[in-house]
Amino acid sequence: MSESQAAVLRQLSQGNVLKEQGRLEDAIQCYQEGLTLCPGNVELWFNMGSTLLELSRLTEAVAALQQAIALQPDYAGVYMNLGNAFKEQGRCEDAVQCFQKGLVICPGSAELWFNLGTTLLEVRRLPEAVEALQQAIALQPDFAAAYNNLGSALKEQGLTEDAIQCFQQGAAFCPGNAQLWFNLGTVLFELQRLSEAVEALKQAIALKPDFAGAYNNLGYALQSQGKVEDAIAAFDCAIALNPTNPGVHNNRAQAILLSGKLARGFAEYEWRTKLNELRHFYEWFEDKPRWQGENFAGKRLLVYDEQGCGDAIQFSRYLPLVKARAGIVQFSTKQPLLRLFANFPGVDELVEHTEAGISRTQSDLAVPLMSLPHILGTTLPTIPANIPYLTADRRSIDIWRSKMNCAGTDLRVGLVWAGNPANVSGQIRTCGLQAMSPLACIPSVTFYSLQKGEAAQAAHTPPSGMRLIDLTDDIVDFADTAALIMNLDLVVSVDTAAAHLAGALGKPVWTLLPAANEWRWLLARNDTPWYPTMRLFRQTAPGDWGGVMTAVAQELRKWKEM
Repeated sequence: MSESQAAVLRQLSQGNVLKEQGRLEDAIQCYQEGLTLCPGNVELWFNMGSTLLELSRLTEAVAALQQAIALQPDYAGVYMNLGNAFKEQGRCEDAVQCFQKGLVICPGSAELWFNLGTTLLEVRRLPEAVEALQQAIALQPDFAAAYNNLGSALKEQGLTEDAIQCFQQGAAFCPGNAQLWFNLGTVLFELQRLSEAVEALKQAIALKPDFAGAYNNLGYALQSQGKVEDAIAAFDCAIALNPTNPGVHNNRAQAILLSGKLARGFAEYEWRTKLNELRHFYEWFEDKPRWQGENFAGKRLLVYDEQGCGDAIQFSRYLPLVKARAGIVQFSTKQPLLRLFANFPGVDELVEHTEAGISRTQSDLAVPLMSLPHILGTTLPTIPANIPYLTADRRSIDIWRSKMNCAGTDLRVGLVWAGNPANVSGQIRTCGLQAMSPLACIPSVTFYSLQKGEAAQAAHTPPSGMRLIDLTDDIVDFADTAALIMNLDLVVSVDTAAAHLAGALGKPVWTLLPAANEWRWLLARNDTPWYPTMRLFRQTAPGDWGGVMTAVAQELRKWKEM
Protein backbone atom coordinates (compact mmCIF):
# COMPACT_ATOMS: atom_id res chain seq x y z
CA MET A 1 0.00 0.00 0.00
CA SER A 2 1.41 3.35 -1.01
CA GLU A 3 1.76 6.21 1.45
CA SER A 4 -1.00 8.17 -0.31
CA GLN A 5 -3.36 5.20 -0.16
CA ALA A 6 -2.67 4.83 3.54
CA ALA A 7 -3.40 8.51 4.06
CA VAL A 8 -6.72 8.20 2.24
CA LEU A 9 -7.68 5.21 4.39
CA ARG A 10 -6.78 7.16 7.53
CA GLN A 11 -9.00 10.05 6.44
CA LEU A 12 -11.85 7.66 5.64
CA SER A 13 -11.47 5.82 8.95
CA GLN A 14 -11.16 9.01 10.97
CA GLY A 15 -14.22 10.47 9.22
CA ASN A 16 -16.22 7.36 10.07
CA VAL A 17 -15.20 7.57 13.73
CA LEU A 18 -16.16 11.23 13.90
CA LYS A 19 -19.50 10.42 12.28
CA GLU A 20 -20.14 7.71 14.87
CA GLN A 21 -19.43 10.31 17.56
CA GLY A 22 -22.02 12.63 16.02
CA ARG A 23 -19.38 15.13 14.87
CA LEU A 24 -20.78 15.30 11.35
CA GLU A 25 -19.17 18.54 10.21
CA ASP A 26 -15.73 17.27 11.29
CA ALA A 27 -16.43 13.99 9.47
CA ILE A 28 -17.23 15.86 6.27
CA GLN A 29 -13.97 17.80 6.56
CA CYS A 30 -12.07 14.51 6.87
CA TYR A 31 -13.74 13.08 3.78
CA GLN A 32 -13.04 16.26 1.83
CA GLU A 33 -9.37 16.12 2.81
CA GLY A 34 -9.24 12.51 1.69
CA LEU A 35 -10.77 13.46 -1.66
CA THR A 36 -8.06 16.04 -2.26
CA LEU A 37 -5.63 13.14 -2.06
CA CYS A 38 -7.75 10.66 -4.02
CA PRO A 39 -10.72 12.20 -5.91
CA GLY A 40 -11.57 8.81 -7.40
CA ASN A 41 -12.32 7.09 -4.07
CA VAL A 42 -15.93 5.93 -4.17
CA GLU A 43 -16.22 5.28 -0.43
CA LEU A 44 -15.16 8.83 0.39
CA TRP A 45 -17.79 10.29 -1.97
CA PHE A 46 -20.43 7.90 -0.64
CA ASN A 47 -19.70 8.59 3.02
CA MET A 48 -19.49 12.32 2.47
CA GLY A 49 -22.80 12.33 0.55
CA SER A 50 -24.48 10.22 3.23
CA THR A 51 -23.24 12.54 5.99
CA LEU A 52 -24.39 15.62 4.08
CA LEU A 53 -27.79 13.92 3.77
CA GLU A 54 -27.93 13.51 7.55
CA LEU A 55 -27.29 17.25 7.87
CA SER A 56 -30.02 17.98 5.28
CA ARG A 57 -27.47 19.69 3.04
CA LEU A 58 -29.36 18.08 0.22
CA THR A 59 -27.92 19.75 -2.88
CA GLU A 60 -24.38 18.91 -1.78
CA ALA A 61 -25.45 15.39 -0.80
CA VAL A 62 -26.94 14.75 -4.24
CA ALA A 63 -23.79 16.02 -5.98
CA ALA A 64 -21.52 13.79 -3.85
CA LEU A 65 -23.66 10.68 -4.29
CA GLN A 66 -23.95 11.24 -8.03
CA GLN A 67 -20.15 11.43 -8.16
CA ALA A 68 -19.97 8.07 -6.36
CA ILE A 69 -22.33 6.53 -8.93
CA ALA A 70 -20.30 7.98 -11.79
CA LEU A 71 -17.27 6.19 -10.35
CA GLN A 72 -19.10 2.94 -9.52
CA PRO A 73 -22.47 2.55 -11.30
CA ASP A 74 -23.24 -0.82 -9.61
CA TYR A 75 -23.14 0.48 -6.01
CA ALA A 76 -26.66 -0.25 -4.67
CA GLY A 77 -26.12 1.60 -1.37
CA VAL A 78 -25.41 4.83 -3.23
CA TYR A 79 -28.71 4.55 -5.13
CA MET A 80 -30.43 4.03 -1.78
CA ASN A 81 -29.07 7.23 -0.27
CA LEU A 82 -29.36 9.25 -3.46
CA GLY A 83 -33.00 8.22 -3.67
CA ASN A 84 -33.50 9.34 -0.08
CA ALA A 85 -31.87 12.69 -0.86
CA PHE A 86 -34.14 13.18 -3.88
CA LYS A 87 -37.14 12.29 -1.74
CA GLU A 88 -36.12 14.86 0.87
CA GLN A 89 -35.96 17.44 -1.92
CA GLY A 90 -39.48 16.55 -3.00
CA ARG A 91 -38.19 14.94 -6.20
CA CYS A 92 -40.14 11.74 -5.65
CA GLU A 93 -40.11 10.50 -9.25
CA ASP A 94 -36.29 10.81 -9.33
CA ALA A 95 -36.22 8.96 -6.02
CA VAL A 96 -38.34 6.16 -7.47
CA GLN A 97 -35.93 5.78 -10.39
CA CYS A 98 -32.97 5.62 -8.01
CA PHE A 99 -34.52 2.90 -5.88
CA GLN A 100 -35.48 0.95 -9.00
CA LYS A 101 -31.90 1.15 -10.30
CA GLY A 102 -30.62 -0.02 -6.92
CA LEU A 103 -32.97 -3.02 -7.06
CA VAL A 104 -31.65 -4.06 -10.44
CA ILE A 105 -28.27 -4.40 -8.73
CA CYS A 106 -29.53 -5.77 -5.42
CA PRO A 107 -33.05 -7.25 -5.76
CA GLY A 108 -32.78 -8.86 -2.33
CA SER A 109 -32.60 -5.58 -0.44
CA ALA A 110 -35.71 -5.28 1.74
CA GLU A 111 -34.80 -1.69 2.56
CA LEU A 112 -34.69 -0.68 -1.11
CA TRP A 113 -38.09 -2.28 -1.70
CA PHE A 114 -39.40 -0.50 1.39
CA ASN A 115 -38.07 2.89 0.27
CA LEU A 116 -39.47 2.35 -3.21
CA GLY A 117 -42.89 1.37 -1.85
CA THR A 118 -42.99 4.27 0.61
CA THR A 119 -42.16 6.79 -2.10
CA LEU A 120 -44.72 5.29 -4.48
CA LEU A 121 -47.25 5.63 -1.66
CA GLU A 122 -46.42 9.33 -1.34
CA VAL A 123 -47.02 9.92 -5.06
CA ARG A 124 -50.26 7.90 -4.89
CA ARG A 125 -49.08 5.10 -7.18
CA LEU A 126 -50.88 2.76 -4.83
CA PRO A 127 -50.91 -0.64 -6.60
CA GLU A 128 -47.16 -0.34 -7.26
CA ALA A 129 -46.59 0.73 -3.66
CA VAL A 130 -48.45 -2.34 -2.41
CA GLU A 131 -46.34 -4.67 -4.59
CA ALA A 132 -43.06 -3.10 -3.46
CA LEU A 133 -43.97 -3.18 0.23
CA GLN A 134 -45.17 -6.78 -0.03
CA GLN A 135 -41.78 -7.64 -1.54
CA ALA A 136 -40.01 -5.91 1.37
CA ILE A 137 -42.03 -8.00 3.85
CA ALA A 138 -41.38 -11.22 1.92
CA LEU A 139 -37.66 -10.54 2.27
CA GLN A 140 -37.89 -9.39 5.91
CA PRO A 141 -41.01 -10.73 7.68
CA ASP A 142 -40.36 -8.65 10.85
CA PHE A 143 -40.18 -5.32 8.97
CA ALA A 144 -42.62 -3.30 11.12
CA ALA A 145 -42.42 -0.09 9.10
CA ALA A 146 -43.21 -2.01 5.92
CA TYR A 147 -46.37 -3.46 7.49
CA ASN A 148 -47.38 0.04 8.61
CA ASN A 149 -46.94 1.52 5.16
CA LEU A 150 -48.47 -1.44 3.36
CA GLY A 151 -51.54 -1.19 5.59
CA SER A 152 -51.78 2.53 4.81
CA ALA A 153 -51.52 1.86 1.06
CA LEU A 154 -54.26 -0.77 1.24
CA LYS A 155 -56.46 1.55 3.26
CA GLU A 156 -55.93 4.36 0.74
CA GLN A 157 -57.24 2.01 -1.97
CA GLY A 158 -60.35 1.32 0.09
CA LEU A 159 -59.17 -2.21 0.91
CA THR A 160 -59.91 -1.71 4.59
CA GLU A 161 -60.23 -5.37 5.57
CA ASP A 162 -56.92 -6.12 3.84
CA ALA A 163 -55.36 -3.21 5.74
CA ILE A 164 -56.60 -4.64 9.04
CA GLN A 165 -55.12 -8.05 8.18
CA CYS A 166 -51.83 -6.37 7.31
CA PHE A 167 -51.64 -4.49 10.61
CA GLN A 168 -52.63 -7.65 12.50
CA GLN A 169 -49.97 -9.68 10.72
CA GLY A 170 -47.42 -6.98 11.45
CA ALA A 171 -48.41 -6.93 15.13
CA ALA A 172 -48.00 -10.72 15.26
CA PHE A 173 -44.44 -10.46 13.92
CA CYS A 174 -43.63 -7.24 15.77
CA PRO A 175 -45.84 -7.21 18.90
CA GLY A 176 -43.78 -4.46 20.48
CA ASN A 177 -44.38 -1.92 17.70
CA ALA A 178 -46.79 0.69 19.04
CA GLN A 179 -47.40 2.27 15.63
CA LEU A 180 -48.80 -0.98 14.26
CA TRP A 181 -51.28 -1.26 17.13
CA PHE A 182 -52.20 2.40 16.69
CA ASN A 183 -52.85 2.01 12.96
CA LEU A 184 -54.85 -1.16 13.58
CA GLY A 185 -56.99 0.57 16.20
CA THR A 186 -57.56 3.58 13.97
CA VAL A 187 -58.82 1.50 11.03
CA LEU A 188 -61.00 -0.63 13.31
CA PHE A 189 -62.53 2.57 14.67
CA GLU A 190 -63.32 3.82 11.17
CA LEU A 191 -65.20 0.55 10.60
CA GLN A 192 -67.01 1.11 13.93
CA ARG A 193 -65.54 -2.09 15.36
CA LEU A 194 -65.27 -0.15 18.57
CA SER A 195 -64.38 -2.81 21.16
CA GLU A 196 -61.52 -4.09 18.99
CA ALA A 197 -60.38 -0.54 18.30
CA VAL A 198 -60.26 0.28 22.01
CA GLU A 199 -58.17 -2.82 22.78
CA ALA A 200 -55.69 -2.12 19.97
CA LEU A 201 -55.27 1.51 21.02
CA LYS A 202 -54.79 0.52 24.66
CA GLN A 203 -52.06 -1.86 23.51
CA ALA A 204 -50.34 0.98 21.63
CA ILE A 205 -50.42 3.08 24.81
CA ALA A 206 -49.09 0.21 26.94
CA LEU A 207 -46.10 -0.03 24.60
CA LYS A 208 -45.64 3.74 24.34
CA PRO A 209 -47.09 5.58 27.34
CA ASP A 210 -46.35 8.99 25.81
CA PHE A 211 -48.31 8.23 22.60
CA ALA A 212 -50.56 11.30 22.50
CA GLY A 213 -52.19 10.32 19.21
CA ALA A 214 -53.21 6.95 20.62
CA TYR A 215 -54.81 8.57 23.67
CA ASN A 216 -56.71 10.90 21.33
CA ASN A 217 -58.05 8.11 19.15
CA LEU A 218 -58.83 6.01 22.21
CA GLY A 219 -60.90 8.90 23.53
CA TYR A 220 -62.76 9.14 20.26
CA ALA A 221 -63.48 5.38 20.25
CA LEU A 222 -64.66 5.43 23.88
CA GLN A 223 -66.89 8.41 23.13
CA SER A 224 -68.44 6.48 20.25
CA GLN A 225 -69.23 3.71 22.74
CA GLY A 226 -70.99 6.24 24.96
CA LYS A 227 -68.29 5.93 27.64
CA VAL A 228 -67.99 9.66 27.89
CA GLU A 229 -66.14 10.00 31.20
CA ASP A 230 -63.54 7.45 30.06
CA ALA A 231 -63.24 9.37 26.79
CA ILE A 232 -62.65 12.65 28.61
CA ALA A 233 -59.96 10.97 30.73
CA ALA A 234 -58.22 9.73 27.56
CA PHE A 235 -58.36 13.20 26.01
CA ASP A 236 -56.97 14.62 29.26
CA CYS A 237 -53.93 12.33 28.89
CA ALA A 238 -53.45 13.37 25.26
CA ILE A 239 -53.61 17.05 26.22
CA ALA A 240 -51.15 16.56 29.09
CA LEU A 241 -48.69 15.16 26.53
CA ASN A 242 -49.47 17.73 23.82
CA PRO A 243 -51.22 20.72 25.43
CA THR A 244 -51.35 22.94 22.34
CA ASN A 245 -52.97 20.46 19.94
CA PRO A 246 -56.30 22.03 18.90
CA GLY A 247 -57.65 18.75 17.53
CA VAL A 248 -57.49 17.02 20.90
CA HIS A 249 -59.02 20.01 22.68
CA ASN A 250 -61.81 20.02 20.09
CA ASN A 251 -62.42 16.32 20.65
CA ARG A 252 -62.48 16.77 24.42
CA ALA A 253 -64.91 19.68 24.01
CA GLN A 254 -67.33 17.47 22.12
CA ALA A 255 -67.07 14.73 24.75
CA ILE A 256 -67.82 17.26 27.50
CA LEU A 257 -70.78 18.59 25.49
CA LEU A 258 -72.02 15.04 25.01
CA SER A 259 -71.99 14.61 28.80
CA GLY A 260 -74.36 17.58 29.07
CA LYS A 261 -71.89 20.00 30.69
CA LEU A 262 -72.58 22.68 28.10
CA ALA A 263 -70.93 25.70 29.73
CA ARG A 264 -67.58 23.93 30.10
CA GLY A 265 -67.93 22.17 26.75
CA PHE A 266 -68.74 25.27 24.70
CA ALA A 267 -65.83 27.12 26.35
CA GLU A 268 -63.41 24.41 25.19
CA TYR A 269 -65.15 24.19 21.81
CA GLU A 270 -63.51 27.53 20.96
CA TRP A 271 -60.43 25.45 20.04
CA ARG A 272 -62.22 24.47 16.82
CA THR A 273 -61.25 27.85 15.34
CA LYS A 274 -57.59 26.78 15.46
CA LEU A 275 -58.07 23.56 13.46
CA ASN A 276 -56.29 23.67 10.11
CA GLU A 277 -59.15 21.90 8.35
CA LEU A 278 -61.60 24.57 9.57
CA ARG A 279 -59.40 27.62 9.10
CA HIS A 280 -61.23 28.64 5.93
CA PHE A 281 -64.35 29.32 8.01
CA TYR A 282 -62.60 32.05 9.97
CA GLU A 283 -59.82 33.55 7.86
CA TRP A 284 -62.01 36.19 6.17
CA PHE A 285 -62.79 37.72 9.55
CA GLU A 286 -59.40 37.83 11.25
CA ASP A 287 -59.06 41.59 10.73
CA LYS A 288 -62.26 42.27 12.70
CA PRO A 289 -62.32 42.63 16.50
CA ARG A 290 -63.96 39.61 18.11
CA TRP A 291 -67.28 40.26 19.86
CA GLN A 292 -67.20 38.95 23.43
CA GLY A 293 -70.82 39.52 24.43
CA GLU A 294 -70.67 43.19 25.36
CA ASN A 295 -73.33 45.77 24.49
CA PHE A 296 -72.53 47.00 20.98
CA ALA A 297 -74.95 49.90 20.58
CA GLY A 298 -74.07 52.05 17.59
CA LYS A 299 -71.90 49.32 16.06
CA ARG A 300 -72.38 46.68 13.39
CA LEU A 301 -71.76 43.07 14.39
CA LEU A 302 -71.26 40.44 11.70
CA VAL A 303 -72.26 36.97 12.90
CA TYR A 304 -70.97 34.45 10.39
CA ASP A 305 -72.05 30.97 9.51
CA GLU A 306 -69.59 28.10 9.94
CA GLN A 307 -69.52 24.37 9.28
CA GLY A 308 -72.70 22.77 7.89
CA CYS A 309 -76.17 24.01 7.03
CA GLY A 310 -77.59 22.04 9.96
CA ASP A 311 -75.30 23.92 12.33
CA ALA A 312 -76.46 27.25 10.88
CA ILE A 313 -80.09 26.27 11.39
CA GLN A 314 -79.50 24.98 14.93
CA PHE A 315 -77.55 27.98 16.21
CA SER A 316 -79.43 30.75 14.40
CA ARG A 317 -81.79 30.66 17.43
CA TYR A 318 -79.20 32.81 19.22
CA LEU A 319 -79.44 35.76 16.84
CA PRO A 320 -82.42 37.42 18.57
CA LEU A 321 -80.48 37.21 21.85
CA VAL A 322 -77.54 38.93 20.19
CA LYS A 323 -79.84 41.62 18.83
CA ALA A 324 -80.97 42.31 22.38
CA ARG A 325 -77.45 43.66 23.05
CA ALA A 326 -78.52 46.78 21.15
CA GLY A 327 -76.62 47.04 17.91
CA ILE A 328 -76.97 46.28 14.20
CA VAL A 329 -76.78 42.53 13.55
CA GLN A 330 -75.50 41.26 10.21
CA PHE A 331 -75.73 37.55 9.48
CA SER A 332 -73.54 35.92 6.84
CA THR A 333 -74.74 32.53 5.62
CA LYS A 334 -74.56 30.22 2.63
CA GLN A 335 -76.60 30.89 -0.50
CA PRO A 336 -78.96 27.88 0.00
CA LEU A 337 -80.00 29.37 3.37
CA LEU A 338 -80.45 33.02 2.36
CA ARG A 339 -84.15 32.91 1.49
CA LEU A 340 -84.88 30.85 4.60
CA PHE A 341 -83.41 33.58 6.79
CA ALA A 342 -85.08 36.51 5.00
CA ASN A 343 -86.92 38.59 7.61
CA PHE A 344 -85.47 36.46 10.40
CA PRO A 345 -86.02 38.09 13.83
CA GLY A 346 -82.86 39.68 15.17
CA VAL A 347 -81.13 40.09 11.79
CA ASP A 348 -80.87 43.58 10.36
CA GLU A 349 -78.82 42.65 7.30
CA LEU A 350 -78.40 39.31 5.54
CA VAL A 351 -75.06 38.73 3.76
CA GLU A 352 -74.18 35.96 1.33
CA HIS A 353 -71.30 33.98 2.77
CA THR A 354 -68.79 34.44 -0.03
CA GLU A 355 -65.49 36.28 -0.03
CA ALA A 356 -66.98 38.94 -2.28
CA GLY A 357 -70.08 39.29 -0.13
CA ILE A 358 -68.03 39.60 3.05
CA SER A 359 -65.60 42.12 1.55
CA ARG A 360 -68.50 44.43 0.61
CA THR A 361 -69.90 44.36 4.13
CA GLN A 362 -68.95 47.15 6.52
CA SER A 363 -68.70 45.73 10.05
CA ASP A 364 -67.18 46.85 13.33
CA LEU A 365 -67.13 43.47 15.07
CA ALA A 366 -67.39 39.81 14.07
CA VAL A 367 -68.13 36.51 15.76
CA PRO A 368 -68.63 32.94 14.51
CA LEU A 369 -72.16 31.65 14.94
CA MET A 370 -71.20 28.59 16.98
CA SER A 371 -69.39 30.72 19.57
CA LEU A 372 -72.69 32.28 20.65
CA PRO A 373 -73.67 29.46 23.07
CA HIS A 374 -70.39 30.02 24.92
CA ILE A 375 -70.60 33.81 24.90
CA LEU A 376 -74.19 33.72 26.12
CA GLY A 377 -73.49 31.15 28.83
CA THR A 378 -75.69 28.31 27.62
CA THR A 379 -76.53 25.44 29.96
CA LEU A 380 -79.04 22.63 29.41
CA PRO A 381 -81.88 24.55 31.14
CA THR A 382 -81.12 27.80 29.28
CA ILE A 383 -81.04 26.48 25.69
CA PRO A 384 -83.27 28.88 23.73
CA ALA A 385 -85.89 26.49 22.37
CA ASN A 386 -88.96 28.59 21.67
CA ILE A 387 -90.25 27.09 18.44
CA PRO A 388 -90.90 27.71 15.71
CA TYR A 389 -88.02 30.13 15.37
CA LEU A 390 -87.94 29.58 11.60
CA THR A 391 -90.94 29.96 9.32
CA ALA A 392 -91.77 29.26 5.71
CA ASP A 393 -93.33 31.78 3.35
CA ARG A 394 -97.12 31.29 3.23
CA ARG A 395 -97.26 31.64 -0.54
CA SER A 396 -94.51 29.01 -0.95
CA ILE A 397 -96.39 26.66 1.35
CA ASP A 398 -99.47 26.97 -0.85
CA ILE A 399 -97.46 26.41 -4.03
CA TRP A 400 -95.93 23.22 -2.62
CA ARG A 401 -99.32 21.99 -1.43
CA SER A 402 -100.56 22.21 -5.00
CA LYS A 403 -97.69 19.96 -6.14
CA MET A 404 -98.46 17.16 -3.70
CA ASN A 405 -100.39 14.17 -5.03
CA CYS A 406 -101.78 12.63 -1.88
CA ALA A 407 -105.12 11.26 -0.72
CA GLY A 408 -106.66 13.58 1.83
CA THR A 409 -106.82 10.82 4.42
CA ASP A 410 -103.21 9.76 4.05
CA LEU A 411 -100.50 10.64 6.52
CA ARG A 412 -97.78 12.65 4.80
CA VAL A 413 -94.26 11.69 5.91
CA GLY A 414 -91.00 13.15 4.61
CA LEU A 415 -87.93 10.90 4.38
CA VAL A 416 -84.19 11.56 4.43
CA TRP A 417 -81.91 8.52 4.35
CA ALA A 418 -78.35 9.70 3.69
CA GLY A 419 -75.75 12.04 5.15
CA ASN A 420 -72.72 13.54 3.44
CA PRO A 421 -70.76 10.68 1.80
CA ALA A 422 -67.59 12.81 1.77
CA ASN A 423 -66.86 12.26 5.46
CA VAL A 424 -66.86 9.36 7.91
CA SER A 425 -69.56 10.87 10.13
CA GLY A 426 -71.83 11.31 7.10
CA GLN A 427 -71.31 7.68 6.12
CA ILE A 428 -72.07 6.48 9.65
CA ARG A 429 -75.27 8.53 9.71
CA THR A 430 -76.49 7.09 6.41
CA CYS A 431 -79.04 4.27 6.55
CA GLY A 432 -80.09 4.14 2.88
CA LEU A 433 -83.63 4.10 1.54
CA GLN A 434 -83.90 0.30 1.45
CA ALA A 435 -83.35 0.18 5.21
CA MET A 436 -86.64 2.07 5.50
CA SER A 437 -88.59 -0.84 3.98
CA PRO A 438 -90.38 -1.65 7.31
CA LEU A 439 -92.26 1.63 6.78
CA ALA A 440 -93.58 0.55 3.39
CA CYS A 441 -96.24 -1.83 4.72
CA ILE A 442 -98.00 0.77 6.86
CA PRO A 443 -101.30 1.57 5.12
CA SER A 444 -102.58 5.06 4.32
CA VAL A 445 -99.14 6.72 4.44
CA THR A 446 -97.68 8.66 1.54
CA PHE A 447 -93.96 9.30 1.76
CA TYR A 448 -92.14 12.29 0.26
CA SER A 449 -88.44 12.37 -0.49
CA LEU A 450 -86.52 15.24 1.09
CA GLN A 451 -83.22 13.67 0.10
CA LYS A 452 -80.77 15.73 -1.94
CA GLY A 453 -77.40 14.83 -3.46
CA GLU A 454 -76.30 11.61 -5.12
CA ALA A 455 -78.32 9.48 -2.67
CA ALA A 456 -81.52 11.07 -4.01
CA GLN A 457 -81.37 8.67 -6.97
CA ALA A 458 -82.57 5.89 -4.68
CA ALA A 459 -86.03 7.50 -4.73
CA HIS A 460 -86.46 6.06 -8.23
CA THR A 461 -86.40 2.53 -6.80
CA PRO A 462 -88.15 2.68 -3.41
CA PRO A 463 -88.74 -0.41 -1.26
CA SER A 464 -91.53 -2.66 -2.47
CA GLY A 465 -94.94 -1.35 -1.47
CA MET A 466 -93.75 2.13 -0.51
CA ARG A 467 -95.63 5.03 -2.07
CA LEU A 468 -92.81 7.56 -2.38
CA ILE A 469 -93.26 10.85 -4.19
CA ASP A 470 -90.12 12.69 -5.25
CA LEU A 471 -90.54 16.44 -5.80
CA THR A 472 -86.92 17.31 -5.00
CA ASP A 473 -86.08 18.43 -8.53
CA ASP A 474 -88.16 21.51 -7.73
CA ILE A 475 -86.27 22.24 -4.49
CA VAL A 476 -83.91 25.14 -5.11
CA ASP A 477 -82.88 25.90 -1.54
CA PHE A 478 -83.86 25.41 2.10
CA ALA A 479 -86.76 27.84 1.80
CA ASP A 480 -88.35 25.37 -0.63
CA THR A 481 -87.55 22.46 1.69
CA ALA A 482 -89.17 24.37 4.56
CA ALA A 483 -92.34 25.01 2.53
CA LEU A 484 -92.55 21.33 1.60
CA ILE A 485 -92.02 20.27 5.23
CA MET A 486 -94.85 22.55 6.33
CA ASN A 487 -97.17 20.44 4.18
CA LEU A 488 -96.09 17.23 5.92
CA ASP A 489 -97.36 15.62 9.09
CA LEU A 490 -94.01 14.15 10.07
CA VAL A 491 -90.38 14.06 8.98
CA VAL A 492 -88.29 10.90 9.46
CA SER A 493 -84.66 11.74 8.85
CA VAL A 494 -81.14 10.64 9.54
CA ASP A 495 -78.98 13.29 11.23
CA THR A 496 -78.93 15.96 8.52
CA ALA A 497 -79.86 19.61 8.00
CA ALA A 498 -83.41 18.53 7.10
CA ALA A 499 -83.91 17.18 10.63
CA HIS A 500 -82.71 20.49 12.10
CA LEU A 501 -84.97 22.40 9.75
CA ALA A 502 -88.06 20.41 10.70
CA GLY A 503 -87.23 20.90 14.37
CA ALA A 504 -86.73 24.65 13.93
CA LEU A 505 -90.09 24.87 12.10
CA GLY A 506 -91.80 23.15 15.03
CA LYS A 507 -92.80 20.14 12.93
CA PRO A 508 -92.81 16.62 14.40
CA VAL A 509 -89.52 15.04 13.38
CA TRP A 510 -88.05 11.65 14.18
CA THR A 511 -84.26 11.69 13.92
CA LEU A 512 -82.43 8.42 13.32
CA LEU A 513 -79.07 8.27 15.06
CA PRO A 514 -76.08 5.94 14.73
CA ALA A 515 -74.61 4.24 17.79
CA ALA A 516 -71.67 6.67 17.73
CA ASN A 517 -73.02 9.52 19.81
CA GLU A 518 -72.82 12.98 18.25
CA TRP A 519 -72.47 15.60 20.97
CA ARG A 520 -75.60 17.64 20.38
CA TRP A 521 -77.94 14.69 20.94
CA LEU A 522 -76.50 13.91 24.39
CA LEU A 523 -76.65 10.39 25.82
CA ALA A 524 -79.37 7.75 26.23
CA ARG A 525 -82.41 9.94 25.74
CA ASN A 526 -85.13 9.94 23.09
CA ASP A 527 -85.80 13.67 23.24
CA THR A 528 -83.60 16.76 22.86
CA PRO A 529 -83.68 20.14 24.58
CA TRP A 530 -82.74 21.74 21.27
CA TYR A 531 -86.00 20.82 19.50
CA PRO A 532 -89.12 20.11 21.59
CA THR A 533 -90.94 18.43 18.67
CA MET A 534 -88.07 16.07 17.87
CA ARG A 535 -87.87 12.44 18.91
CA LEU A 536 -84.63 10.45 18.72
CA PHE A 537 -84.33 6.83 17.59
CA ARG A 538 -80.87 5.43 18.36
CA GLN A 539 -78.98 2.38 17.16
CA THR A 540 -78.23 -0.06 19.96
CA ALA A 541 -75.21 -1.40 18.05
CA PRO A 542 -73.08 0.11 15.25
CA GLY A 543 -74.72 -0.40 11.87
CA ASP A 544 -78.00 -1.76 13.26
CA TRP A 545 -80.47 0.26 11.25
CA GLY A 546 -82.85 -2.71 11.21
CA GLY A 547 -83.60 -2.31 14.90
CA VAL A 548 -84.08 1.44 14.46
CA MET A 549 -86.52 1.01 11.57
CA THR A 550 -88.51 -1.64 13.37
CA ALA A 551 -89.00 0.79 16.26
CA VAL A 552 -89.89 3.64 13.87
CA ALA A 553 -92.46 1.46 12.07
CA GLN A 554 -94.10 0.46 15.36
CA GLU A 555 -94.32 4.07 16.51
CA LEU A 556 -95.58 5.27 13.13
CA ARG A 557 -98.47 2.78 13.28
CA LYS A 558 -99.39 4.06 16.75
CA TRP A 559 -98.98 7.68 15.68
CA LYS A 560 -101.21 7.24 12.64
CA GLU A 561 -103.97 5.83 14.76
CA MET A 562 -103.96 8.68 17.28
